[in-house]
Amino acid sequence: MKDMKMNVKTAKKLIIVCFGMFLFSFALVPLYNVICDVTGLNGNTSNLREKTEQHSEKISNEKLNIQFISNEINKDKIDFKPSEFEMTISPGKVYSTYFLVRNKSSSIIEGQAIPSVSPNEASIYLNKIKCFCFEKQIIEPGEVVKLPLYFSVSEKLPVRIKTLTLSYTFFDLVKVSKKD
Repeated sequence: MKDMKMNVKTAKKLIIVCFGMFLFSFALVPLYNVICDVTGLNGNTSNLREKTEQHSEKISNEKLNIQFISNEINKDKIDFKPSEFEMTISPGKVYSTYFLVRNKSSSIIEGQAIPSVSPNEASIYLNKIKCFCFEKQIIEPGEVVKLPLYFSVSEKLPVRIKTLTLSYTFFDLVKVSKKD
């Protein structure tokens, strides 16, 4: 009888622990996003634009290469490419470029591009003044869209960094339907 009570008590504790682990797993994603936003970890620049200087009037004589890379999650539906692979820039000056996205499917695509900067420490020095990544993109079937990017790199970027890579991954946003 005593063993039965111990087994029931142990089973209850295990159920509570499992339930707690299940809830914690849902909290990990927002927690990870907050940590990445605050620290710039993993090149995440979504909230760092408030922490960087807006536009510096001092233009550096140093030259810096910035590379643009694109990835798309669903290659069957979309084609997503930068207009140029690399630019040579001067820190402190505003530059512009664009990415092209083409809807290869027969349905409307709602998507958003998520940026990442490499090396990670350079993300706080990159100021995206106007970026297509700030909002959702709606692309009609067969449509080709130019997605503009206006940016500057702070002259406070450490001189040891000679090449900066700005990578975008385009995600097709899936609508979740609610049952009435």
